[in-house]
Amino acid sequence: MGSPPSPAPADNADVSSLLYLGSPAARLILALFVLSNAIFTVGTADVLSAPWQSYVAMLLVSAGGVLLLRPHPDPFPLRDTAAVLAVVVVSTALVATNLPGEGDLGRASWHLGSNTWLLFFLTLRRRGLYAWAGMAAMAAITIAAAASSGRGAVSGALMLNAHMGILVVATLFARTLRRTARRIASLERRSIAAAAQQARVETAEEIRRTRAAELAAAVVPLLERIANGAPASDEERQTYAVTEAALRDGVRGRSLMLPSVVEAAARARRRGVTVTILDDRGALPPDGDSVARVVAATVDALDAASDGTVTIRLVPAGRSVGLTVVATAGDQVRRTTLGPDGHELERSS
Repeated sequence: MGSPPSPAPADNADVSSLLYLGSPAARLILALFVLSNAIFTVGTADVLSAPWQSYVAMLLVSAGGVLLLRPHPDPFPLRDTAAVLAVVVVSTALVATNLPGEGDLGRASWHLGSNTWLLFFLTLRRRGLYAWAGMAAMAAITIAAAASSGRGAVSGALMLNAHMGILVVATLFARTLRRTARRIASLERRSIAAAAQQARVETAEEIRRTRAAELAAAVVPLLERIANGAPASDEERQTYAVTEAALRDGVRGRSLMLPSVVEAAARARRRGVTVTILDDRGALPPDGDSVARVVAATVDALDAASDGTVTIRLVPAGRSVGLTVVATAGDQVRRTTLGPDGHELERSS
């Protein structure tokens, strides 16, 4: 792997993942939210002129809570944001115009707290401007309803001071959570990059150990035989030459050094064929079918040669050609070209 991944933009910080909105605990809180709305609605129905309005508002606010709990990467979808704001506006209008003009309201104005919590979570889900727009609409409706009922505009405004403070806290809290989410995301990326780097190092070390073992298995017996000083037979000399060529293939044609190719190259060399295997690509095709076609074409070309030379080359990536096979026997030259997927593109002789 090259350079480490660049940090994600600030807008990618997902606060909702920190809130575990899809967890059982979140669903329990939602159930308590719905239950408290129902209790306050039923408990204050006797002071309202039209209790049905408060019941409709309770259903709308509860539906808004369910919608806000829906798992979705931040920011919260605009369509759902509009639905939550509509719930705030409609429920506020339904309850505010239904409140008595005098006396202690008690929990009859439950909608203000419930809608504020909807706006609170809307702010956490990166729709802060929309949440403040909802608060402004809720304030305008509440003040207008209080003024028309005889309580006075000031009384209506005072009903909202604590709720506006909660939304201020939500705005500051959301900014802190986003910074925390960015730090956590950065740490996760670094951890993943470090783990990937460690895996690459371990894999490279394992490959080195495997190649060293293969080299020792192929070469050490021959070196020991040479060190003994005994005269080498023609067959042994041929074995030395084939082994030396195979070692060269492992350096220059590493990606093609699969067992079937190695064996076919050894057979061809024992027949007197000069084999050259080059890897200018650094890797075989990514899928198994393409690899099988490349290997089959390579083995077939090696097995078909009885003398002369065979040059097999993996072409650098990014080209329309994946593999070339050139077989020369006397004045005859056969050239086979395969695409990156291993399918034959051209054959000439």
